[in-house]
This record gives sequence, C-alpha cells and structure tokens, in this order.
Amino acid sequence: MRYRSAIDADVAAEHAIFCTAVGALHRARNYPWTDPPLAEFAKNRAHIQSTDPERCWAAELDGRLVGYTRAIVRDGTWFFASLFIDPAAQGRGIGRHLFELAVEGAPRRRLTITDSIQPISNALYGTKGLLPVAPLVRLTGRAVDVGTPALERSEATIEDLAKVDRAAYGFERGLDHPYWASRGTRHAWSRDGRLVAWSYRWSNGTIGPLAAVDPQSAAETLLAELALDPVTRIELPATARPLLAAGLEAGLRIDPPMGLLLASHGVQAPTSLAIGTYGLY
Repeated sequence: MRYRSAIDADVAAEHAIFCTAVGALHRARNYPWTDPPLAEFAKNRAHIQSTDPERCWAAELDGRLVGYTRAIVRDGTWFFASLFIDPAAQGRGIGRHLFELAVEGAPRRRLTITDSIQPISNALYGTKGLLPVAPLVRLTGRAVDVGTPALERSEATIEDLAKVDRAAYGFERGLDHPYWASRGTRHAWSRDGRLVAWSYRWSNGTIGPLAAVDPQSAAETLLAELALDPVTRIELPATARPLLAAGLEAGLRIDPPMGLLLASHGVQAPTSLAIGTYGLY
C-alpha cells in the first residue's frame, strides 16, 4: 500500500472508483443512478486540486489507484469534499488513513456532506467528531403559481457576495465564486437597494448554491429563481425551513435519498442556503 499526493493524471481512475462505489451503493437500495460524465467530474476535481492540492490524496495498492480523498479550507473552515474507496479494496483501513491525511492541520471548524445510505463512512466521520446536524432534502419538479418576486435582480462585487457568504455559511466563498460562475449563471438579489442573496442556475435547471442573509430572503430568492424558470432541482438542509416550505408550496416534490450535513462540535446548522454539490457545499 502506498499513499501519495493526488495528481492530475489520477482523474480517470478516480472517476471509475466514484462511479463503481456510489453506483453500487444506490443500486443495492433500488435508487436510480447514472454515472456522471468524466468531463463533469473532472471540472469539480480540477477546481479543488488547484485551490487545495495539499489536501488531495490518493491510495495505491500494488501500483493501482484504489482510493482518493479531497478537502478544502475556506476562511477558517475545513470542508471534507470526498472520500471514495474501490469496493474491492475496502476493509483495509484505507479510508481511515486517507481521512487522517486530509484532516492533518485543519481548522477546528469542520464540515462534510455524505449520503444518508452510506453506513461505513458515516460511522468513520462520527468517530472523528463529524456528527449529523441536518438532513439534506432534494426538491425537483415544475413550480406553479410562485407569484410576483419580492426581490430585484442587481449587480454585486466579490466583496458584496462575501457579506452574504458569511451570513449564510459562516465563512467566505471567494475562491469558489469564479468556479460557480464558470459553470452556471449567477444572480444577485436585492431588497430596497440592499443585496440580500445570490444564487447560481445551471444549464440543466439546477439551482445551487443559493445563499441569503436570512431565512426569509433565502425563500424569496428561490421563488424569484422559479419565476425565471419553473423547472428545477435544488438541494438544501432541512434546517432552512422557510426555503424548504417555499419550494414545497410552489409545487416541488422531495426526491430521495436524503443526504446528511455533518459538522464538528459548536457548528450550527445553516438556515438560509441551498448547497451546490456534495463535493463543494
């Protein structure tokens, strides 16, 4: 067994491990699963690799890649982005060792997102102080009768966005906004001339991430997005109750399975955001 820093050439092998591991997990529980295209997988991976290369690790067994992990640090918060092991190599302690490499020297404020149907990883994270603080609810469908938006479209600088970041996440996302903007369309939302939220809309209709300065503004942001295009997919912590209620009242439906937001001691569950992806929050 050999552990080393991840490199760009690992992307195809990592993609194969991800598809095998997650696909098997979903199919075993009769949930639908479609492997993401390699090109899409590679974009998210490249962003994390470029911003936090020292927290990206790979495991080789007899010269073959059998596991990998990635993590990021943003404004004093460590987010564990991914940990996947080839099912054929599980049970050797590889995941535990990769976790230790990724968390070494990390800030005490820590977060990760995981599938609720993943018992092995969730137990590992729990022993490391990452415990569930909120289920993640996926809403899909076509909205109806969202009414007139309460918010107005506006312009925003990175500094403006950072104020919303801190209110919604508790840390800034300055390194990630350019990546999100390269993948979708960013909308900034104001009330009475004051920026209160931002959101990203992907070409496939997905909304996320979405962040606001307070729960009600998050709900109003979702309704404003649905007024632009009623067909969507959005995933959010259940603790963002006005946001969740707004989506359900607009006619969206819950699509299982649920995820889990895990956090270290003292980290409060968010109340005014929807996530982008499990691997970047």
